[in-house]
Amino acid sequence: MAKPIIDVSQFNGTVAWERVKEQIDGAIIRCGYGGDIASQDDTQYVRNANECARLGIPFGVYLFSYARNAQEARGEADHVLRLVKGRKLSLPIYYDL
Repeated sequence: MAKPIIDVSQFNGTVAWERVKEQIDGAIIRCGYGGDIASQDDTQYVRNANECARLGIPFGVYLFSYARNAQEARGEADHVLRLVKGRKLSLPIYYDL
């Protein structure tokens, strides 16, 4: 039977990844919101991504969008690309509108 894929962000606090590993099939991690500004990175993103990679938990990412036009959407795409650079995602990148 398939296990859930969970959605996590800084609002979930510090996730106990070793405890949840056997209960999930993967995670979609919020990497940030809005344009490519470091202060808009999710404060738990790096930890969550590193823990999933370390424990072999499949993960993808999502960015929460505030774009009102194509230029802002391109800035949000740059934001995601900066944060996933060098990471091996096994699930997609999502754009949360």
